[in-house]
Amino acid sequence: MIKYLAIIPARKNSKRLPNKNITKLKNKILFDYTLEAAKKSKLLSKIIITTDIEKLLKKDTNKVIYIRRPKKLSASHCSTESAVFHALNYLKNNKKIQVKNVIILQPTSPYRNDKDIDKSIKFFEQGKFNSLFSAYNDKLSIWKKNNKKYSPITYNLKKRKREQDEKPLIIENGAIYIFNYKKFFKHKVRLFEKIGCFIMNKKNSIEIDNKFDLYLAKKI
Repeated sequence: MIKYLAIIPARKNSKRLPNKNITKLKNKILFDYTLEAAKKSKLLSKIIITTDIEKLLKKDTNKVIYIRRPKKLSASHCSTESAVFHALNYLKNNKKIQVKNVIILQPTSPYRNDKDIDKSIKFFEQGKFNSLFSAYNDKLSIWKKNNKKYSPITYNLKKRKREQDEKPLIIENGAIYIFNYKKFFKHKVRLFEKIGCFIMNKKNSIEIDNKFDLYLAKKI
């Protein structure tokens, strides 16, 4: 029985930033930052790489299992959940391994490290959550548009507070998702029932989805 299984999904096609997962950030490709953080984690038992990128497919090791992601699950419209289902079913049918909890670690979060991973797992256990997402706090003035009219979502126009008096918003950062294995097959989504929120600092929360994100990450 694996208590915590990490899944790193790395798809080849990316519209906003071509070859995103193997793009260089300093002297390493983006994917390597996440794999190294997962390997350094003291609480992860196994790591699954599910990818259609030939460069990333290697021989299995004691801790890392590589799965070729099918073409039908690698299109831009395919969800991360579909790749996770495929990986978990492969593990069950081919490796005869049972899993208690799953952690999704997306390669787009290079500054999320092993300490963030282990702290989130401990937080997940302490809160007795069924699922969890990572986030950071920030103060943002967010508006919405409805029928050509604009209205603020995060504050009252007539009672606008000073920024230092505003309550920070919780911004999902895409770095860490943890969920119960059995309940995932029941709900078929990554967040369900009693949901926890693990707060990270803003720097470690950087998510690279476009060229400007990559530019910022390189500057940092």
